[in-house]
Amino acid sequence: MKNIFAVIFILFAFIAGYSVSRFYVIRFTMQTDRLQQVYKRLVNESKRMDFRIDELKSVSRFEAYASDTLKMSYPSGEDYESGNEKYSQR
Repeated sequence: MKNIFAVIFILFAFIAGYSVSRFYVIRFTMQTDRLQQVYKRLVNESKRMDFRIDELKSVSRFEAYASDTLKMSYPSGEDYESGNEKYSQR
């Protein structure tokens, strides 16, 4: 009778150990997949930013971006001062 209980206990311990190990393997796999997705998203974003920087290397494109997106304009008239007196507008 004791042998039957010992076999049942060992079998139960084996099944419990296997279940717990599968739980952690599945959890680890899910976490790895999530991190892979974040990594791919960040790599794509980095590539897009590199393309954007390459786009802005052209002076005309940079000026268009500054005027259209950032609403910047060149200073005119008394909007600026120069440290050199001969170029001062005031």
